[in-house]
Amino acid sequence: MKKIVFGLFVLTALMLFAGSEKASAQSGSMEWRGTVDDTVQVIIRGRRATTNTLSGSETYDGQANFNGRMPKENVRVYVNKNNGRGKVFVVQQPNRRNNYTTIIQIVDNKGGKDRYSFTVSWD
Repeated sequence: MKKIVFGLFVLTALMLFAGSEKASAQSGSMEWRGTVDDTVQVIIRGRRATTNTLSGSETYDGQANFNGRMPKENVRVYVNKNNGRGKVFVVQQPNRRNNYTTIIQIVDNKGGKDRYSFTVSWD
């Protein structure tokens, strides 16, 4: 009987520990807006987002608004384009090897600039 009670105790402790590890990851989101001409990457780490223009005119008006902080642990990142005529997609998911850095790429290969907005979320 003591072995059964002890086994149940150990099983319960393992379930609680596994659940607490998953619960430590915080969900959140970030909305980005800016003018893009050709190809731009938005690099996200923590509560900071910077732009890297790969081709075309520099992005000078990129703004990011965070709802939460990108955690320093493995999370899955999703992007949803709100405005813009080109493609917006995740190039790099955050992990320990890249110092939990997310990279979103915008590709607008139509002529001229366009306004973009997208929402990045993580869980």
